[in-house]
Amino acid sequence: MAKIQARNVDDALYQRIEQSAMKNERSLEGEIRTALREYYQPVASQEPMMSERERWQHETGKRLRWLLDRLMSDNYFRDYAGGRTLDTFDLVRLGRQLNTSPGLLMDIMDGLQELTFELADVIAEKFGSSAEWLLGERGQPFPFVDIGSVGYREFFFPAESKSDYTFEFLRIAGGMHNGTLLILRKDMQTKRITPGFISDFHLSSGMGSGGYGNMKRFLLLLKTEGARLSINTFDWTPEHPNFGFSTVIGQHHHVYFQDSPHRSSARWLQQVFNGEDPGDWFSNGWSPVLREIGETPFGDDSKVAGGVVSE
Repeated sequence: MAKIQARNVDDALYQRIEQSAMKNERSLEGEIRTALREYYQPVASQEPMMSERERWQHETGKRLRWLLDRLMSDNYFRDYAGGRTLDTFDLVRLGRQLNTSPGLLMDIMDGLQELTFELADVIAEKFGSSAEWLLGERGQPFPFVDIGSVGYREFFFPAESKSDYTFEFLRIAGGMHNGTLLILRKDMQTKRITPGFISDFHLSSGMGSGGYGNMKRFLLLLKTEGARLSINTFDWTPEHPNFGFSTVIGQHHHVYFQDSPHRSSARWLQQVFNGEDPGDWFSNGWSPVLREIGETPFGDDSKVAGGVVSE
């Protein structure tokens, strides 16, 4: 047990402590210990108990506030806002876009109102977010498609779709995930953008045979079946060298990846199609892959069957 000594105690104070000890039938040390314990006891939490429904409403409100704050910091209102925190005027604009009251949005964020399934779906449709995440914290706030898992052809030529699409290819240039390819697919009829990423290969050196095989299948599909696709290519430079892929993908609106300070136009896709190596991607014995891609004519799908490259 710790020991405390106090010197130069005022005589009058000492007498009051002594009298209190006698009254409470305690020793002088016991009286002082009791007084110190009562004075420094932890403050009991006064937070009221919440029901499961109230707790869910509060957690859902926090997620909605996070989502709207992230839209603002990602510069969703690019015409006049700039990346900044959410304010009342932004809630008015958001309410107009969602055809709902800004006051209702405020009440939901404060945990005073329930976020309905209908409004969650409207928010998800409008902002490319996830209603499931809003309502139950499952998945990602802004879902990205793993293009390799759905198939390259299905992503570029969605089944039963009659719409035209444009594509933005963003190669992460630098950091821990150098060479990772992000793709933003825009439906020209609905203007909806579907973001995706590819984990089957990376646009840099150092892959094994599986990675180079996946890259070849992907690029030959683009050069043959996708020869008429509208594609713009960019390099996207992370803010920090220790940029973490898992902490960014799915955590930002797609405008974050279209923000001009981070991206610049690039020619790497055209270079590969022409059989040119953009930056030692095909070094260490992989030049035959590059040569095969370069020698394949545009629109010639004889080497691509069912999404698999013919050898």
